[in-house]
Amino acid sequence: MPPRSGKGKSNKAKAEKKKKEEKAAAAPSLVDIIVVTPYDTQIVLKGISTDKILDVRKLLAVKVETCHFTNYSLSHEAKGQRLNDRVEVVTLKPCLLRMVEEDYTDEAQAIAHVRRVLDIVACTTRFGRPKRSVSSPESRPKKNGKAQHQNKMSLSPPGTPNGESRVGSPHMNH
Repeated sequence: MPPRSGKGKSNKAKAEKKKKEEKAAAAPSLVDIIVVTPYDTQIVLKGISTDKILDVRKLLAVKVETCHFTNYSLSHEAKGQRLNDRVEVVTLKPCLLRMVEEDYTDEAQAIAHVRRVLDIVACTTRFGRPKRSVSSPESRPKKNGKAQHQNKMSLSPPGTPNGESRVGSPHMNH
């Protein structure tokens, strides 16, 4: 009788194919991720079941309440301190995480923090309202309303050389 060399491999291939089909069939579901900040406030993040701790960190980086934290670990009551970035959120039952501030142990971490804070400050000042002095002649209304018309014109977006209005930041690449 000849040996059956191909039979073992085909069963293995079938099992792998079945696993892939099961993964594809299970659609990601919405998951509420509760994070307790170092200030003991709770933030509810909306994630999906396929998210990992790394994705939670990204969500925290864009939240106003937590964007200034750069050196922290996330802990879970059952999984312990300093969760690995590859841990899947769906395995954390209940999905309650705690942010624990960490000390800056090297210069690179401190520099990253300073850069992050500078980015935040740059974003908040760039899109703020322009400051106007109260005593400027343009701010005083005139009889014919020219000052009001000029103020409205100064609030509109800058024009391009051909007269079209420009939307967005001049530094954005489309």
